[in-house]
Amino acid sequence: MALPSADELEQLPEIEKQWAVKATQYAETYFRLISSIDGKSLRLTPIDDEIYQDFQNTFPNFSLIEIDEEEMKSTNGKEIWRNWIMKYEKRVSDYNFGTLLRKNVDGDYTEENTMFVTRMQVRQEISKA
Repeated sequence: MALPSADELEQLPEIEKQWAVKATQYAETYFRLISSIDGKSLRLTPIDDEIYQDFQNTFPNFSLIEIDEEEMKSTNGKEIWRNWIMKYEKRVSDYNFGTLLRKNVDGDYTEENTMFVTRMQVRQEISKA
């Protein structure tokens, strides 16, 4: 039996709260990770280079420094993003999960500098040495 998609589910407050908690946990982990490792050596999936190249081709004018939230969350922006992440549905686990994204790369995760988005890429398990 197939489960309903997120679009088919009613957005219940408890479900949204669970997503927010999980997204906050990922944000905290990710921020610690990028604060301690050179981003050029960081690999989140085995296909990171392919994903990045495809991202650059699909979104040639997308600023990674200062994200335009209105454009990203516009009807057209959502459609383009959704179509892009769907290409990786079978190749990246949890490709359709929510996450917190900093609008400005130089800022911290604050209410003013954070937006909730659908993420496409997840962190591989990193062994603690």
